[in-house]
Parts: sequence; C-alpha cells; structure tokens
Amino acid sequence: MFKNRAASSRFSALAPGSRVQSAAPALRPNGGRARRSSAALLGGSLFWLVGFFLLPLVYLFAVSFAERSPYGTIQWVLGLGNYVRAFQPLYLEIYWRSVWMAALTTVATALLAYPVAYTIALVASPRWRSALLLLVIIPFWTSFLIRTYAWMVILRTEGLVNNLLLALHLTHEPLRLLYTPFAVFMGLVYGELPYMILPLYAVLQKLDRSLLEAAADLGAGRFRSFWRVTLPLSVPGLVAGCVLVFIPSIGAFITPDLLGGAKSIMVGNLIQNQFAAVRDQPFGSAVAFALTFVVLALLMASLRSAARVTTVRLRSPSLSEVEGREML
Repeated sequence: MFKNRAASSRFSALAPGSRVQSAAPALRPNGGRARRSSAALLGGSLFWLVGFFLLPLVYLFAVSFAERSPYGTIQWVLGLGNYVRAFQPLYLEIYWRSVWMAALTTVATALLAYPVAYTIALVASPRWRSALLLLVIIPFWTSFLIRTYAWMVILRTEGLVNNLLLALHLTHEPLRLLYTPFAVFMGLVYGELPYMILPLYAVLQKLDRSLLEAAADLGAGRFRSFWRVTLPLSVPGLVAGCVLVFIPSIGAFITPDLLGGAKSIMVGNLIQNQFAAVRDQPFGSAVAFALTFVVLALLMASLRSAARVTTVRLRSPSLSEVEGREML
C-alpha cells in the first residue's frame, strides 16, 4: 500500500505538467535585463536617426527661410522669399524636366525588369536562378561614377555605338548621342534597373504556383493567367520598384551632370549648384524641400491609385465565375 502511494507520487512528480511547472521559474528570463537591452538597442537607433537624419532636416528647413549674405554665408532674416523664388517659371521648367525624366525612367525600367524578374522567378531552373541573380547584382560591385564614365565612352562621337553604326553603314557620320536627354535617359535606366528587378523577383518568387495551375485547369491561357493572376499579385513588388526608381531618378545629379548638357539640367543639379558653386544655401534648401513635398504628393497619389487598382481586381469575378458564364 505504501509502495503504491510512493509509486503514484513518483509518477505525479514525473508528469509533464509538473515538470514544466517546476522548471518554468528556472527557465523564465530576467524581464528587467531584457527590457534594458531592448531600451539600449532602441536608444542607439533613435540617437542615430535623430542625430544624423532628423536634426539635419530641421536645420535645412530652418535655413530655407533665411537669406544669403553678400559673402555667401547665412543671414537669419526669416521669410518666404526663397520659396517664392523656387516657383518662378525658370525653375518650374527644371522641375517639369526632372519629373517627366523620372517618370519615363520608371516606366522603361518596369517594362524591362518585369520579363527579367518573371524569367528568374518562374521560368529559370533553381540551378540557374542564383547565377542570374548574381548577374543582376554584379553592377553594385562597381562604383556608380565609374559606370557613368563608361557610358560616356560608349556614347561619345568616337565611341562604341557610333563606330558600330559606321561599320554597318547605317549612318554616314557620327551621331550626337552624348550630352543629350537621350544619354541621361539611358544612364538613369541602366543605373536604376536592378532596383526594379529585385522587388519584382522577391514578390514573384513567393507566388503560389497552384493558382496558376488552377487557372490553367479552368481553361485560361498563358496571357489570361498572367493578366488575372500573376500581374495583380505582383502589384506590391511593382509599386515598391517604382518608388525605389522614381525617387532617386528625380533627384539624380551625377548622371545628368556627366551625360547631359546645359539643356538637360535637373533639379538635383540645381540643388548641387546652389550649395557648391553659388553658395546660396537658403535657396538650395528651399528647392530641396519643395522637391520633397512634390515627391511625397506624387507618392501618395500613386499609392492610392495602386490600392484602387488592386481593390478593383480583387473585386472582379473569378476565373471560375467567368468560365461558368461563358458555358451558359
């Protein structure tokens, strides 16, 4: 009888619930130490963001209301004169050139990047997928300035393109390709293309293949499956790529400075000239913040339109409903 009670007490002591209950206090981490480590990590990140991002922005925003002295320094006479000057017709032309060049670059990179990302994510075998991604990332291993100089060699009068055209007898004299808006466009597309490919690849790689198989079983062809299934599901990657391409393109100054001429100046060149050459920091700050406000407005409009398009596509009838209607 005592043996049975001893055995039952041993089994109750060795029960899983009792073991977890007795071991729980020993395995429970120190809450105060975890909170202190989290606060230290968060404090370091906040210090970095506030010290090297927020405070410089606040300083430039305050400078944008100041005036330039005759010696190129800052006079703290606050006013809205810089913002009124920033919207003069001369500068509005530069803003418009920057916006349409950035929009054209975004559209071109999207059209070029989507087939590449689609092929790498859904068509290429896993053995070749890593190699193809490596080819996309390789340009990041070289300085962007050196790659822009390479485009100068390619597009100049004695460059590769003109020599090839002359050798094929497609033209009788070298074409003027360098220092033109076309050269700026080519340089921007080349530089921003990987930033469109990678977000699209990340989204397309996670695409559920069973959805494409279901669309094929319902009688949808390749184009219809792409239009009704693949493209709507890849909209987040497309929007992310457009944001990553449009914002650097509208503020680019290296590519327009090296590949474009005086007629291809963009807003990034205008800001750089005001800070470096003219030494008019208040007006350069005002132009920079005007550009920031315009870009934020365009991004909000594009995100709303993308969300509206996605909602419309999700509310559209499914493939099975369409097939049922066609059968009726």
